[in-house]
Amino acid sequence: MKVASQNRFVVPRIKLTKSAIDALPAPPTDVVYWDAGCPGFGLKVTPKGRKVFIVLYRTAGAGSALRKYTIGPYGRVTLHQARVAAQKVFSAKLEGRDPAREKREARIRDVTDRVEDVLEAFIAQHVSKNRSAAEISRLLWREVGTVWKQRSVHDISKRDVVDLVSTIESRGAPIAANKLLKTVKTFFNWCIGRAILEKSPAQGIPLPSSTVARDRVLTDAELTAIIGGARTMTGPYGALVEFLALTGQRREEVAGATWKEFDLEASIWTIPGERTKNAKSHSVHLSPSAVAVLRRLPERSAWAFTINGRKPFSRFSAEKRKLDAMSKVRGWRLHDLRRTCVSGMARLGIAPHVADKVLNHQAGTISGVAAVYQRHDFMAERKEAMLLWDEHIRVLLDGNGPAQAMRRVA
Repeated sequence: MKVASQNRFVVPRIKLTKSAIDALPAPPTDVVYWDAGCPGFGLKVTPKGRKVFIVLYRTAGAGSALRKYTIGPYGRVTLHQARVAAQKVFSAKLEGRDPAREKREARIRDVTDRVEDVLEAFIAQHVSKNRSAAEISRLLWREVGTVWKQRSVHDISKRDVVDLVSTIESRGAPIAANKLLKTVKTFFNWCIGRAILEKSPAQGIPLPSSTVARDRVLTDAELTAIIGGARTMTGPYGALVEFLALTGQRREEVAGATWKEFDLEASIWTIPGERTKNAKSHSVHLSPSAVAVLRRLPERSAWAFTINGRKPFSRFSAEKRKLDAMSKVRGWRLHDLRRTCVSGMARLGIAPHVADKVLNHQAGTISGVAAVYQRHDFMAERKEAMLLWDEHIRVLLDGNGPAQAMRRVA
């Protein structure tokens, strides 16, 4: 084998073959042997005998900056694999790209964009604005953070996402698996919006189980039993349940209500935009029964419904079990009170678009072009609707029966 002189004025150039590479001795200083058949492709040999494939290229024409791209060590990378990698580098260069810079940026990106760091930013910048921020944060840290914590977000594959969701589903929790997948998809889409990722690894993954929309509407007898049971409970929970039934508003909006939001003299409750689902301020007319519920509550803190005065009421599960035992009504949720309210209003002849306004629905019966030009708030009609619904409930609780109630409010 003939090798060119290795002084500093002559560049060693040989035909790189496996036998030639194996025969190269360890030099006193680093030496690069350039391949005679592929200019720019070479093998660096160190004094310790380490042999590494490299590529040298210019970013543009003659006189432009030189870039060195390290393919990998001989042994772990075969000569054939190194040649293929070198051709890819040269092809990328012809496309106007800089493979060495891309590789360096990828290495930095993989170190900095750890899942735990990106998750923390996602929760702070996006999840924290959600009404269910605490619940979603716990879900992400428990199911995503513990599994992918030390990995780069760029290394997460579609298979990783499928395996993560399948693990939850295998626990016999299909609804939780659905929720996790939806949350993970939101997380990766947020990463795309922040230029962290170019494509979501969760894209195209179907929900593990079909989601069945709840349509539970309480009967008049069930509604009567629930409100009656709520009135016998001590603490704020009973009042909260009755207030939900009377107003038809969302659980978290009622539980987090502060006294400054209420004008009891005017019988108006104004929910600020930062606490509503559609981020728009919402005015609720308070019926006489709703005002009475509030007046029975002690004003000992900023919140209307609170146990200790230091935070809003949150012990829903424990108190709900007590109410179920008292009312003898099973298989219902607090959100069913909202659905029962709007269904009851329909029975009372209240127009759907008025009921939508009462409940502050994001997408109501008025949509499309009409929704763009319709800016009337129907405040008078909403007040009348709340009074009719209040009267309906009062008749039920008086024991006159559903039929009598419908006749009295008609």
